Amino acid sequence: MKLKYIILLFFSLMSLSAGAQSIMIDDDIADKELQIERCLQQMDVDYSTKYDARQFGLPAPDSLNLRNQYGNEVIAYEICPAIPVGIVICISGRDAPSASAYYGHAMEFYKLGYATFTMDVSNHSKTDDSKRYEEIKDVQAVIDYIKTKTDYINLPIVVMGVAMGGTVAIRSMIESYDINAAISLSAYSSFEDYFAFNHNEADPKYDFPNASVKDIEDMSAADSITLSKLCSVKGIDQRPILLMQSKKDKIVPYAYFTRLSKEMRKYTNELVSFVVEGDEHYICRDFINPSSDKAYFETLTAFLKRITPSVPLSAYRKLEDTQEI
Repeated sequence: MKLKYIILLFFSLMSLSAGAQSIMIDDDIADKELQIERCLQQMDVDYSTKYDARQFGLPAPDSLNLRNQYGNEVIAYEICPAIPVGIVICISGRDAPSASAYYGHAMEFYKLGYATFTMDVSNHSKTDDSKRYEEIKDVQAVIDYIKTKTDYINLPIVVMGVAMGGTVAIRSMIESYDINAAISLSAYSSFEDYFAFNHNEADPKYDFPNASVKDIEDMSAADSITLSKLCSVKGIDQRPILLMQSKKDKIVPYAYFTRLSKEMRKYTNELVSFVVEGDEHYICRDFINPSSDKAYFETLTAFLKRITPSVPLSAYRKLEDTQEI
């Protein structure tokens, strides 16, 4: 009888030990996920400062409640001039204010005849949560809407983003031939690729949670391993891209920009790079008022005019002079 109780006690202790080990493993995984999320949450979109398009002399934007292919809500805002010659989709980043910070740019695009769509994408914002790399589906939802509008038929589509938004812009162009060009500020090809580069090669290195690339991948979409490879930039396929970076950026190392731009040049002859001194993560000294930074503004507008070469410069001036802003 005593032997029976001893055996039962032994197996009970073994079971408790295995259970405790399982809990420890689960806790370790949960702890890493929490560390990563905390790291990323520190860079979530800041909604404490929001701008009104009318502050910039623009008409009130149309609010769009769209759905991506997964059924998740995508919130975007549309500002269209009377005679659009092109479209710019402006994407917020993780470490950025909301997409309303693009209204200063939208005003300048409006003068050039470009319609502007501002959007906060999934996993960064108030748009429904989803895993990374599904954000390009949010951009596609806006493109699908654009394709239903007769005013936008055959007009070039440009995607623009800062930081993580710049990454989404690049990935979106790689995935969709509906996009004609991209403008990417302080970006990298993927979070995983950046994480690995920062861990192994970057100088100086930047602080991250005590987690591996695999931990990051596990928290991303199922196809993140394929999508995160730097070689995927071959999908640019000779389309124009404007890549901007500051030399002392404390968030995205300049060394990474040189590596990314070198790889991109293998796949497009239409890469334009713009580099500024110092730590200017948003490149433009006053992102809200882009025309105040002459070099930045001239580079940006010259690039957009290259995308619509069939539109004479006189048309741009006419649009600026005649449209009520």
